[in-house]
Amino acid sequence: MPMVNCPECRNKIPKADINVSTDLALCRQCDSTHAFSELFERRDLSQKLEASQPPSGLTERTTARGVAFSVSHRSIGGALGALAIGLFWNGIVSVFVFLNLSSTFGLLGVAVPEWFPAPLMNGETMGWGMTLFLWIFLTPFLVIGAGFIGAFFMAVAGHTEVRINAAEGRVFTGVGPMGWTRKFTPHEVRHVSLSDSKWRDSDGDRQTKQEIVLEMHNSDLLKFGSGMKEERRSYLAALLQRTLG
Repeated sequence: MPMVNCPECRNKIPKADINVSTDLALCRQCDSTHAFSELFERRDLSQKLEASQPPSGLTERTTARGVAFSVSHRSIGGALGALAIGLFWNGIVSVFVFLNLSSTFGLLGVAVPEWFPAPLMNGETMGWGMTLFLWIFLTPFLVIGAGFIGAFFMAVAGHTEVRINAAEGRVFTGVGPMGWTRKFTPHEVRHVSLSDSKWRDSDGDRQTKQEIVLEMHNSDLLKFGSGMKEERRSYLAALLQRTLG
């Protein structure tokens, strides 16, 4: 059984005070109990910092306002994959989009270029009912297509930046200045971990993605990092554990 340290007093917890079956570890030095699985994961993350150098694409900066970690999402394979699938998907969807645009403009009395497809469905001119139905029907396909475009740009120039100071933490994910930011309170973070999320895609196939999870004392979870390369994600998790305690 591996040795683990108490996160409160940093002393080693003897094997005799660890109960794997109940997932409990007792630190007699400070009279505190902890989940053994969390201490074991904490130990593994700490060893990543000791055993390896920061991977390429990950930078750490310390400023007067705190510390900032920046991780690139750049991936040639990911960019090429998103580009190929996106072109195929959006190429097919665009045929129906132009068809519906032709119908919409025609119904509004707006002239369209000659190369637009004729607004016909089963040999008949489309009316407002069919046109509106087709826009609604196409909406999820357009959203998926936009997702492929976003995935391409993230794989080319996307990044995640985590900024932490004494009062506030921020996680930004995006391309350049465009993206979304989530905030958290550093002293409220109870545990930093790597977690696998599983789901089934539209074909029923099992899919898995790994994320960094910040678990708060009130049980709220902040998840991010699924678009990073594995070595960058695990090293960032180790840095966050060291910084957030």
